[in-house]
Amino acid sequence: MEHLPESSEASVEEHAIPSLPVRIVQVFVSPAALFDALRQRPAWMGATLALIGLSIALQFLTPVIVPEEVLRRAAEARIADFIPAGADPEVLEQQVDAAVTPGVGVVVGTIIMTPLVLSLIAGLLLIAFNVMLGGEASFKQLLSAAAHAMYIGTAGGLVSIGLMAVGAEIVTLSPGLFLPEMEGFIGRFLNGINVFSVWTCGVLGVAVSRFYPGRSVAAGTTYLLVLYLIFVAAVAVFAGLLAGLAG
Repeated sequence: MEHLPESSEASVEEHAIPSLPVRIVQVFVSPAALFDALRQRPAWMGATLALIGLSIALQFLTPVIVPEEVLRRAAEARIADFIPAGADPEVLEQQVDAAVTPGVGVVVGTIIMTPLVLSLIAGLLLIAFNVMLGGEASFKQLLSAAAHAMYIGTAGGLVSIGLMAVGAEIVTLSPGLFLPEMEGFIGRFLNGINVFSVWTCGVLGVAVSRFYPGRSVAAGTTYLLVLYLIFVAAVAVFAGLLAGLAG
């Protein structure tokens, strides 16, 4: 009987997970170790709340450190694709003003959308690898993986803010930045691919390999990457339709 407390303490230590700051670092440097820990003890609440808080803070910090003219030009370039050709310039101006001056809507939108996006990612993984392929990972495990992997996107936002602060009009780091300028669907598609989102797909592929024995990193990465590229293509098509409405 005297050995039970020691056994209990050993069990707690075995299933303990690192602190949130350590887990965030692990996302970038050792995702396999992170997801091994989350498989044993899923933890999503703290990571999600911190992600929401950081996202809101960055939204309000951006106008403070990025020159207004740079911010406005970047917003105009991003929004112009979704404004029909020949539309009233005041409409574009109003959209730009809203983009460069975050308000209560940003806070509410981030609070609502962040859990929804994380749940969608977890649900898509659950459908593919549990329902279709017979795996046994829990929704909570997948949600915890998504909540931590999304910090890669936040890092991408920090990089963009840093570049804009020194005068670069870059909202998204995309393959289009390294290729000759293209117009039409191909241009919108390439410019819509965020390299940090691709990285996120790869990290979640690692989660799949740790949560589903026998599944490779490539399986999870390919599945999410295909879905992501389909989404980017759909956005590019939609923007093209809007641009041609008044043509």
